[in-house]
Amino acid sequence: MTDCLLQPATRDIDHHRLGELAHRIWHEHYPGIISREQIEYMLATQYDTETLSHQQSEGTRFVLAWIEQTPVGFAGVSPDEEAAEIVWLDKLYILAAYRGQGIGRRLVDWARHTGAELDADALCLRVNRHNTASVAMYEHAGFEIEREDVKAIGHGFVMDDYVMRMPINQA
Repeated sequence: MTDCLLQPATRDIDHHRLGELAHRIWHEHYPGIISREQIEYMLATQYDTETLSHQQSEGTRFVLAWIEQTPVGFAGVSPDEEAAEIVWLDKLYILAAYRGQGIGRRLVDWARHTGAELDADALCLRVNRHNTASVAMYEHAGFEIEREDVKAIGHGFVMDDYVMRMPINQA
């Protein structure tokens, strides 16, 4: 397992880093899964500094994964607005060159720990059903597919996802 440091991402500079990483990672990972137009739309609506700061003010917790002086990935956990027993792993992204080194597992563990701090019983996530590598990673980490979900997100785009769930107390 690669030695990485997880640091809370709470400042504007951290949100800027999250946005930069998202742009790099989404362009590495999502072509062939969703259209470039949808990639650009989702990045523009979800990963600018102002949006990330607003998400944090609404309760989302972010963490950056660092190797030496380089941010290589990040995750975000949000409380469910309607069900206090659930938290959402809204974001988990790692640069392609650093995948398969245990960083994803560290970020999932951080998300479970964060969920426990928020007194949640379950950690849930949405993942594109055609994103087979990520689905496999989440299953390996202990998530199970709960259901399929198609959700309109604007401008004619949809998210065609699995909703996956993991108990917080799972070892």
